[in-house]
Amino acid sequence: MKECREFVDPKSPKGIRVYQVSEDEKGAGLVYPDQPCFLRGGRRFIFNSSEGPKICGLDDGCATRKLFDDTKHRHASISFDGRYAYFAEHSDEGKKGVTLYRKDLESFRTEELYHADGKLPGTDLKASQFAPSTVSSDNRRVATTIFLGDGTQRDAPYGIVALDLEKGTACIAAEDRDFGNSHLQYCRSSDADASHDLLIQMNHGAHSDEQGRYVVGLGPPEEKGVDIHVVRDDGTNWRDLPFGRDGKESCIGHQLWRGLGRSAATVTLQNLDTTYGWGDGSRQEVVAGWPVKADKGKGHLGRLNPGSKRVVLSRGFRKGRFCHLAVATSGLRFVFDTFPIFDGKRAGMQVYIGSAKDEKSPLAFRYILNSRVTFNAANGYHAHPILSPDGSVLFFNSNLSGKRQVYMVTDFQYQ
Repeated sequence: MKECREFVDPKSPKGIRVYQVSEDEKGAGLVYPDQPCFLRGGRRFIFNSSEGPKICGLDDGCATRKLFDDTKHRHASISFDGRYAYFAEHSDEGKKGVTLYRKDLESFRTEELYHADGKLPGTDLKASQFAPSTVSSDNRRVATTIFLGDGTQRDAPYGIVALDLEKGTACIAAEDRDFGNSHLQYCRSSDADASHDLLIQMNHGAHSDEQGRYVVGLGPPEEKGVDIHVVRDDGTNWRDLPFGRDGKESCIGHQLWRGLGRSAATVTLQNLDTTYGWGDGSRQEVVAGWPVKADKGKGHLGRLNPGSKRVVLSRGFRKGRFCHLAVATSGLRFVFDTFPIFDGKRAGMQVYIGSAKDEKSPLAFRYILNSRVTFNAANGYHAHPILSPDGSVLFFNSNLSGKRQVYMVTDFQYQ
């Protein structure tokens, strides 16, 4: 593990330490901020390497080991409690079936949880289309987003599909053409009712081709942009989150559940900003709110929904340019990157931390460093910072060395 002082600048807090965690000649990167990656105890985490997922231990000098012993490149979904990694394998013969596995992240034993051939029981979907992307907090259900088109229809819908591992049946909880980039996330609360809730991103005005590939990722300003919803995994209890849809504000789509609670947080854009946050002088706020009962077929009201409750977490922060966010288990400590900013010496996605005394208070922000990442539409490479569960350590991506690597920051304090 190599210390990297080149990230520390005069604006950085005194005493912070920055280390390079990965040493991958072909590049490495963090798991996306809205997905769990920390193992039980919060001192080990999983990142993506050219050899597949790797586990990094913070208490042994960030030594790493591969999650899987073979050479197959699998996607693994980590449970919120850090106990398991879930993954799917599809039968080679015509890809007619799916088998779901769960790897214990303490013993590293793997067990088969589920198998289906032909149709996914409870649906008319091919079993081979299913692979878990999010896991319920009680480890009883997994869910994903599946394209529902037959290969002949443009703008066919995508389905939010939940699979009950105990019953062995699935259901389509919701479907819409605008669910293609859903960023699906089960609620992290251990409450029995909340554990069924799914957070969904909806990209209003998106268009796809016959194979479900987006040809237009988002509609023009009159479509009012991205909004965020919650639905129970059996398809009932559709709700809106109080973000956007008022003609002034829309969502960037980087939403997440706020810790273990039932509220969520996101970054908002100015709805008429067709630069999608890139424009000089544009502003991006950080907002949190609670789901409100809604009718899916009537309007998608967002912050205009009667009874909505929210807090502007970036209230008082001048010239906010926030982009991605991640949150600690408490729901009160955050980390952010920004759109690339030129500070007079260097350009890049800056990294900030923020903390609040309670869920209803705005955040106190603190600048940490400049990641030097200057993403563009062609490479889609972002700093994507994340926090350890207790919020004491943060991680970010950077290609400053010429290779995409993972870095760690320690010894910082919240305001």
